Amino acid sequence: MSPGASDRHDWNDWENYQHVHAQYIQQFLGHFLLEDRLSFTVTRTQVRWKGELLCQGGLEIHITKLQDVRIFHGRPQVRTREYSYHVLQRVGGRTIPIVRYDNVHAHPEHPTAHHRHIFDEQGTGRIEHVGEEGWPTLSDVLKETYEWWRAHHSQ
Repeated sequence: MSPGASDRHDWNDWENYQHVHAQYIQQFLGHFLLEDRLSFTVTRTQVRWKGELLCQGGLEIHITKLQDVRIFHGRPQVRTREYSYHVLQRVGGRTIPIVRYDNVHAHPEHPTAHHRHIFDEQGTGRIEHVGEEGWPTLSDVLKETYEWWRAHHSQ
């Protein structure tokens, strides 16, 4: 694993994590991100995230994430253990899957559980291993979805 990949997903101060998350969401609110329906539940040992980000063009990012919690020097820290980021688009009565990143289920032919499902315009999917280096954060997925929207919105 490269140093950059491990640092991105290593233990992080909970307050800092929340601050960075809020700042990133704020960058997209109003012009691309229309509604933040993502919430979290904190226990002594875990943070569970669940919800959706509703975006322009009928795009939605459905999020489930499980983070472990530890106390380090008297302060809570978090580290993501499981995640699923599913991007889809609602057009009329249709739901069109675009991409899903997750590590919830492993594929026997992949060295790690980190993978993505990429869907074509007919909804047919293929699975690609992304590994530790390609494991995205929610901010990565939000940015990727924004770039997808810009590319398709300008056509």
